[in-house]
Amino acid sequence: MKLFYMVMGFMAGLLPLSAMSAVSGYQRPVPQPQSATAELWFLLATVMLVVSLYVVHRVVKGR
Repeated sequence: MKLFYMVMGFMAGLLPLSAMSAVSGYQRPVPQPQSATAELWFLLATVMLVVSLYVVHRVVKGR
């Protein structure tokens, strides 16, 4: 009976491999380049982060 469970466990372990071979034609999607608008928003967020870090620095330094 123990051998039966070992064989069934082994077969269950091979099951995902057969599913992966069925989709062997899968191609990963290629990421699209960022637009100018996205780059502008990223720049704005970066500047705001640096400004907020400086404000926190001044508040902590003043204590």
